Amino acid sequence: MNSFRALSRALAYEVERQRFALEQGQPIVQETRHWDDAAGMTSPLRSKEEAFDYRYFPEPDLVPIEPDADWVEVIRARMPELPVEKLHRFEKDFKLPPEIATMLTSEKAMADYFENAVQTGQDPVELAKWIAGDLAALLKDASIPIDACPLKPTGLGELVALLAQRVISGKMAKDVLREAFESGKTPRVIVADRGLSQIADSSEIESVVDEVVTENPEAAEDLRQGKEAALKFLMGQVMKKTRGKANPSMASDVLRKKLG
Repeated sequence: MNSFRALSRALAYEVERQRFALEQGQPIVQETRHWDDAAGMTSPLRSKEEAFDYRYFPEPDLVPIEPDADWVEVIRARMPELPVEKLHRFEKDFKLPPEIATMLTSEKAMADYFENAVQTGQDPVELAKWIAGDLAALLKDASIPIDACPLKPTGLGELVALLAQRVISGKMAKDVLREAFESGKTPRVIVADRGLSQIADSSEIESVVDEVVTENPEAAEDLRQGKEAALKFLMGQVMKKTRGKANPSMASDVLRKKLG
């Protein structure tokens, strides 16, 4: 064989040839075969009936080893968790979707980052989605391995906590994540410095909604008539007045209650 490509093609051909032979009940003959690169196939070259025909002989510097069951168990206990075992554990213990669990266990550093983030007490599924989605994209764009990520696992836990507590919205969270990644600041510090805390006080949101409804009577009437496009317009006005800080879910609920 004169190239890795030829070796790969020959092996692939032999796999299929021997599979077909076995399926047809034909014996697999022990022999040396010639690879024809142009034809993309092998052909018999010379037979090798016994092991000694291949000139096999023991390595004199390697003594025979016969491990007993106890020794095997000691070695097994010292082995780290294998990727496939970690994959199944992530699916079982953290209820991760298979595709996300597969991505997180594709490299040890990423799996370690995820498990350290889980120690913050936040929802494992949400943490996993942020790692596999937005954070992975930032790492790829910056050509940075995850073990050198400026945003530490505790910082990601902070971000998910702020989102769960409705301190920030989903859109805000994406912006905070990017700034935390680029600056190394923690999400809480960024939210405080930029005054990004989401408005989640129902009375404050209701007051803003009243202003928007008064200023846009036609859109308000359209919403009363069941036109969903009007809701998007009015929501846009609410977010504009609050500079994007109003809790979208609460604002939408208030609008629907007021306008049917």
